[in-house]
Amino acid sequence: MIDYMVVGPAGVEHRRGEPGDLPAAAGQDAFVWAAFDAPDVPGVAAALEALGLHRLGAHPGLAPHRRPKVELTGRGVMLLVKTVWYIEATRQVETGDLALYTDGRALVTVRRGVVDPAEAVRGRLDDADFRSGGVAGVVQALFDAVVEEYDGAVEDLTDDVGDLEQAVFSGQRVDRNQDIYFLIRETLEFQNAVRPLIPLAHMIKEHRTGHSALEGGRMREVAGRLIRVDGAIETCMSLLTTVLTAHQGQIGTWQNDDMKKISAWAAIAVVPTAIAGVYGMNFEYMPELRWRFGYPAVMVLMALVCFLLYRGFKRNGWLLCIDGHESQWDTADMSEGRDRGAVPALRPCLPSPTP
Repeated sequence: MIDYMVVGPAGVEHRRGEPGDLPAAAGQDAFVWAAFDAPDVPGVAAALEALGLHRLGAHPGLAPHRRPKVELTGRGVMLLVKTVWYIEATRQVETGDLALYTDGRALVTVRRGVVDPAEAVRGRLDDADFRSGGVAGVVQALFDAVVEEYDGAVEDLTDDVGDLEQAVFSGQRVDRNQDIYFLIRETLEFQNAVRPLIPLAHMIKEHRTGHSALEGGRMREVAGRLIRVDGAIETCMSLLTTVLTAHQGQIGTWQNDDMKKISAWAAIAVVPTAIAGVYGMNFEYMPELRWRFGYPAVMVLMALVCFLLYRGFKRNGWLLCIDGHESQWDTADMSEGRDRGAVPALRPCLPSPTP
């Protein structure tokens, strides 16, 4: 037994019956809509076979994680699209599936995932003007709802890419390779959900589909939005690649700075070590060995040389470092009441005082 709707000019009638009842339920002015909330629900394959829609494509429950695609055969249309939702807390792109099968008199939809575009469309069936559009109007409304979810997800993704870019160039010495790679992977998943539909979008804009379910109404506008979403995803991917390259260059610069600081402190430490080593040889005849002020003079000499070396290295920028506090990217809220462009100040890199 399956639940389905018979939609006609008079309204919507909800029925429950066998898959074999579906062909007879569609009238001259009415169409049948069977919506399944999971591909493994019993009756999906039987409903498609009863309506003759199984020839349009394989049952989506048999092949999870399929790529989006479109099959146009005669009066039949099979449209498999990816639903997308963005989890801001973890900066993850999650995807589901929505498969639409129609021949103009019947519609079967099968979804997988959290997002259910059919829910909002079912609510619009109370409007007589919307019902007058028939199956084509419902298919177009479902496609519009999916693309609308794309719009919201790409806005959130763009914001996070911008935040990550700002964090990388904030001046804080934090290795963000893992964050960048993670966001590239999520962007690629989003791109794989949208990119296969771009040829269909161009066909819709050029009126080359030959099917009423994919033309007319707001479909050209929806196709244009889909193309813009794909462009925005491509921009995010390009920006992330550029940021990754720049960040790896930053890491190389930081390593060079560290080597400069290590070399500078080593050069300063060599002076007292060398002088102490010479006077530690205990030769009988050494300069100023028995002079009353020999020891203070040597200590003053060591301090003076070390100070001059320290001053020279500091002037050349070899003893400067950047504070590495927690970054803007790692904090919970990056958008409320803070100076997002602040760069930590440079300070002399002195050894920490011992307690």
